[in-house]
Amino acid sequence: MSRYRSAAIGLAGVSLALLGEIVALALAWQLRPFGDAVAWALYNVAVTAVGALIVHAFPRHPVGWILLVLGVLGVWSTDVLSAYGARAELSGWPGAAGAQWLGVAAWCLSALMWVLALLYVPTGALASPRWRIALVGGIVGTSAYLVGWLISPASTLPDSTLANPFAVAGLPGESLADVGGVLLAASAAGAVASVIGRARGADPVLRQQLKWVGVGGLLLVGFLPVGLALWSSSPVVRALSPVVALGIVASVGAAVLRYRLFDVDRMVLRGTAYLAAAAVASGLFAASVILLGTLLGGSRPWQTAAATLVAVVCFRPVAGRVERRLERRFDPDHDARRQIDRFLDGLRAGTEPADRIEEVLRDAAGRQDLRLLLRLPASDGFCDVHGQRCAPDPSLRAIELGAEAMVQYPSAADPVLDSRLERLLAHARLALQVARLGAGLSSKVDELDASRRRIAIAADDERRRIQRDLHDGAQQRLVAVGLALRSLEGRLRADDRRRDADTVDGVVTDLGETIVELRTLVANLPLPQLDGGLDVAFRELADRSPLPVRVDVTAERLSPSVEATAYFVGSESLTNTLKHARASTVTLRAERCGATLLVTVADDGVGGAVPGAGTGLIGLRDRVAAIGGHLRIDSGRTGTTITAELPCG
Repeated sequence: MSRYRSAAIGLAGVSLALLGEIVALALAWQLRPFGDAVAWALYNVAVTAVGALIVHAFPRHPVGWILLVLGVLGVWSTDVLSAYGARAELSGWPGAAGAQWLGVAAWCLSALMWVLALLYVPTGALASPRWRIALVGGIVGTSAYLVGWLISPASTLPDSTLANPFAVAGLPGESLADVGGVLLAASAAGAVASVIGRARGADPVLRQQLKWVGVGGLLLVGFLPVGLALWSSSPVVRALSPVVALGIVASVGAAVLRYRLFDVDRMVLRGTAYLAAAAVASGLFAASVILLGTLLGGSRPWQTAAATLVAVVCFRPVAGRVERRLERRFDPDHDARRQIDRFLDGLRAGTEPADRIEEVLRDAAGRQDLRLLLRLPASDGFCDVHGQRCAPDPSLRAIELGAEAMVQYPSAADPVLDSRLERLLAHARLALQVARLGAGLSSKVDELDASRRRIAIAADDERRRIQRDLHDGAQQRLVAVGLALRSLEGRLRADDRRRDADTVDGVVTDLGETIVELRTLVANLPLPQLDGGLDVAFRELADRSPLPVRVDVTAERLSPSVEATAYFVGSESLTNTLKHARASTVTLRAERCGATLLVTVADDGVGGAVPGAGTGLIGLRDRVAAIGGHLRIDSGRTGTTITAELPCG
């Protein structure tokens, strides 16, 4: 099913639920407590909305369809029918009794909905085939309870004097309803048991999903028997029902949609802490009232206000202290997760680098010997957080997070530490994914830089070979041919064959121009003097320049690729100066600073050199970047300085 169709179906379901609740509220206006009606309306709309969200996100997930279909059915079979029955009884409309009795009896469909949802949550499949008995028991129990309650003469309808139109004397309707209720409650307990069974061997994410489901399941199991027994006689039970149901739908929705998975532990701990603080505050309030009444006599409003102030002032500190104690007792990973959360906040804000995740995990786990390996995208290899390729050490203990990352530590297998590391890795999954992508990109950039260096070195070697071939081969042969032709011209003139001699002279002239062009071509290639070092090459470059050029170059020999790039920077920059700068002096400087060769070409010309304005500067920057260097161009209103930083370590 397409996402558009699932979205349309979900929107239609929510619209039907809203329409039904509007109709129900209109029919029940001033006939039932408005707050109770609105509470059930919110519950039913919330059920269908969560179902619609699940259907849209996971169209094949049965929980979404269960909530959506049975949610809409609950609106029209419970709220609308009950409201119509109450209005029909008052106005004399037909079908009043049947609508009211059916509306009350249909509440058990909502219980069946949650039994089915718990059986299929959060994966969308039964935990194992044996849980089909709970599935069948829930359906049979709901049917038996519905039919038995409707046909039993002993059933009562709250807030109405209408007789049961479905009652049949002589049939064991009451017993059938009791059996159905027991089956429904047992199937609900089985559904919760299936959720608990899923937790065995579950991965960290599924375990957090199941915790959310467990919250909803405990609410259902704890309230369902009370609801079955006291629904008809207790208004408190009927008022609490939508509140409990809203809690269930919120927990199931969070589990299936994986919304704020890791907040469930915080919610339980904080709720327990607030309950404990409320109990302490209540005790302090009572003690303050009794103490003030005993000491001062009587009971005055200011005494109650003072006792209330004591309780309010003490509530927050007590809640905080209880929460911290519970965290240390039941959540030993709380501080570690908080440390990872701070790092994630910084990562989202751009203030933390992704490659610091290894350091954060070491601090969070309290193990400085942890080694984090990230699997390279689209590769079976691993790298460290900086993108350097590495391999797992077979002598170390390894904990893997799917196909994304691996943590190793040098000790024997420790199940407690393994479990803790698995939880921390799962909590830091986002940071690991960002670091993995960044490391993969860094590795690719390093490979690209290495490839560019190899290409540049190969190009330099090829230019040297061509230079030698042209200088020692073709150029020398052309000179020899020219000399032979001159000799032939001399003999022709001696024989008074001037026309033939002039022809040979023209050929020799053309040949001389060809040799000049060939020499120019050779000059544009790396000079032969580069074999003597940059100092010799730059001085020859200065000798050929029509402008005064001051040369200050190190005599240290460097790698061929670095020397070739440095010479390229000097010759190309000098050419640009002669063409565009209208300068009077130029300085060529090359000095080594640690592992970097600084090549500087400075002139006193008109300035205004723009890196993107000419292909010469663009090519210069690309050539420097090819060996991992950086080019800087400083050009103001007067003068231009080109500085190349070339790695030469």
